[in-house]
Amino acid sequence: MITDNLIPQNNDRPRTIAPRPNILVFMADDLGHADLGYSEGSLQTPTPNIDKLAWDGIIFNRHYSNSIGSPSRASFLTAKNAFNIGMQTSVIRPGEPWGLPLQLRIQPQYFKDLGYSTHALGKWHLGESQRAFYPNNRGFDTWYGFSSDACNWFNYTAGWIAPFPTSGRVLRDQGVVVPSNITNNVYAPELFTAKAEQLIRDSDGQKPWYMYFSSPAPHTAFADFRSVQHTMAQFELRPAVAALSGQFPERKKQLAVLQSLDESFKRLIDALKNKGVMDNTIVLFLSDNGAPLPQAATYLRGSNHGSNWPLRHGKGTLFEGGVRTLAFLWSPLIPKRSRISKQLIHITDWLPTLYEAVGGNTADLNGVEGVSQWQSLIRGLEDGPRTEIALNIDVLGNQAGFVYQDLDGGLFKYIVGNVFDNTFTGWARTEGTSDLNPMTSFSAASIKCNFPAGTEVSPCRPWEKACLFDLINDPCETNNIAASNRVLVNLLAQKLALYNQSSIAAVTKPFDGRSDPENWGGVWAPWLDDGQVIDPIPAFSTLN
Repeated sequence: MITDNLIPQNNDRPRTIAPRPNILVFMADDLGHADLGYSEGSLQTPTPNIDKLAWDGIIFNRHYSNSIGSPSRASFLTAKNAFNIGMQTSVIRPGEPWGLPLQLRIQPQYFKDLGYSTHALGKWHLGESQRAFYPNNRGFDTWYGFSSDACNWFNYTAGWIAPFPTSGRVLRDQGVVVPSNITNNVYAPELFTAKAEQLIRDSDGQKPWYMYFSSPAPHTAFADFRSVQHTMAQFELRPAVAALSGQFPERKKQLAVLQSLDESFKRLIDALKNKGVMDNTIVLFLSDNGAPLPQAATYLRGSNHGSNWPLRHGKGTLFEGGVRTLAFLWSPLIPKRSRISKQLIHITDWLPTLYEAVGGNTADLNGVEGVSQWQSLIRGLEDGPRTEIALNIDVLGNQAGFVYQDLDGGLFKYIVGNVFDNTFTGWARTEGTSDLNPMTSFSAASIKCNFPAGTEVSPCRPWEKACLFDLINDPCETNNIAASNRVLVNLLAQKLALYNQSSIAAVTKPFDGRSDPENWGGVWAPWLDDGQVIDPIPAFSTLN
């Protein structure tokens, strides 16, 4: 809510309400739990700029999302569980004729109701077969980015191999393809950051704005990351980086990407300060899901991988490494900051939380399933309003999970179903580290396993039988306690069954050969639209 301390107190002039706070959402892509400095005190990946604002804000140590990108982004923008909107099964791949259902309202539409200008930059990943799926047709005033799952960070093409290899250009400005002679060889994180800086510089100080900055980093789909030789010289000289050169060259590239993520964040914060709006801006940082692991490379494209250590598994699974994601909130509206919150929070909660934070009435958010955490945040409470999360219910993928907080403060997780091909369900230590040389320093936000990290005490094979974990005493999910807690297992199964009553079938559709970029001038076009869809080619860039 807008509080009295935001209203100038001057007896000589009429009282006027200050502009609503700006909102900057900075979403990282596939960011692992151990891939920021603040989260595990990693000496491999110090991220001083992200860390600085995180420690000055509220770090969420129990923030949950979906395990893959399109479902997470759909839940974030709609404040609805993915299984209730048909987004629970898969990411949207190039050439697939589906997207976030068009009847759903999303964040920018709600904030426009409050007088906001709205902007989307970077990765979209919620549909491209029709222009109606594009962000600029779903409430965003501007959109500069790409709609596919990933793209080459230098030539802005995206490819797919099923049912045949194909590739096309994906970068768009207001839905129109940006030609290669304008952007080729401009590093994607830098391009989107420069566009965001420009929007902040040019913003009207009297009109609040909402910016959804969806970074492509550090997603690991292509081995086209800028090497450390092209980043700051001192980065190459750090012992933790130099040690990776021989045996772990891909991890070394990943560290350079994480550095670019941190630099991008710094530039946006600097832009806010230079514009003089930092003290009237809410900054939300989060990842869409956990990092992919090498053991899942057959199912998740890419040769570079992040680290969720010491959490179990990663992207694409309901283990903590896939769904317990990094997030923090910074706002001058929060009196008690510089703290770590252990309250249960879900990615669907951000729409109602931010909406209330800027003075909106959450009663206007008809049908959303997220809950506003704002009152608990501004009051500095230990517990929030949420006591349970349905992580997913995916019939096609045979996967379901539930997190439950009991009246005594216990926190339990129930998971059942497949883990890819069911050959690996464990942990992956950060590449280049060991028990003798973990490359970490103490962080108050670190996970304390209580059992030997990476060691299974009691087996969990969820495709055979449901697993249960005590997340307070066993956050690393080493000890499956289902056998000795059948009553609780049955209770959580029943709760999932209740959630399943409102779920709908997945809206996924298979690859459509008509989408082949060869049919559309070498670009991924909205091939299902009627009439001519090949874009006019602009003669120059608007970037300055």
